[in-house]
Amino acid sequence: MATVFCGCNTNQKNKEVKSLPDDTVKNSLVNLTASNTLQQLLCQNWEDKEDVDDGVLNGSSGDLEIPFHGYSFFEDGSVVQNPRDNMKVGKWSMDEKTKHISIVLEDGTKKDGQLNAIGVKNLILKTGKEKAVKYVADGKKHSNISDDPFYPANNKWRIKPGHFETDSAVKKRVIECVLFYNKFLQDKADRNAGAISFYGLPTCFKWYSGGISIINKDKLGQKWINCFYNKDQAIQGQQLLENVIEKKYNWNRSETKWVKQSADVLRQMVDSLK
Repeated sequence: MATVFCGCNTNQKNKEVKSLPDDTVKNSLVNLTASNTLQQLLCQNWEDKEDVDDGVLNGSSGDLEIPFHGYSFFEDGSVVQNPRDNMKVGKWSMDEKTKHISIVLEDGTKKDGQLNAIGVKNLILKTGKEKAVKYVADGKKHSNISDDPFYPANNKWRIKPGHFETDSAVKKRVIECVLFYNKFLQDKADRNAGAISFYGLPTCFKWYSGGISIINKDKLGQKWINCFYNKDQAIQGQQLLENVIEKKYNWNRSETKWVKQSADVLRQMVDSLK
């Protein structure tokens, strides 16, 4: 049985997408409305509008999923292609006169893009011989790029290692995983997201309103396994989480948002893992 700990509402069923109450933004997010350069507007998280309209993020969290496409551009020249699906990281640059974007991914793949149109929340980008694609965003970015969950440094744990890892390396990978979800939930709370979807992301967590549990090792998804050298080390990572989740944590009962509660507990879990 997976271990469960809860702060409140222990009888509520687990859901993949959870609604958030309305609230004012009180965080370090920067509103891009006043931005006046193409690079400033581009540096945010963009989601394929067609995928959004098709409700892809409302799907299941299993390993057989419809791809969800997007780009995350950052001011330091780093980029993440498809943060939720077949994630690839790399570097980007742009000629503001021609609006030509060059993307070089770490696997050596090169992409030439043409910026057809861009606004605070809308982007039309053509890459290679493909037709132009419409992307949407919320017009906000983090003042500190490392707070963005999809910043490349926050996703190293998702990249399969090329060799067997030591116990300390596996533990480091697990710590980075917990930190990612801490940032992911905090980011969603900061943006006052209307819903939370974990679609496409590798995990062995299950989320509840007022609690977190760990998926049983016999039911680990392939995406989680692919974050490790092999299945045995993926189970080792799962067991580290199962052990640490049994400890007692401080759930902020005065906090009305379950995402902020859970983000804070995940931060406490990181401290327990170190």
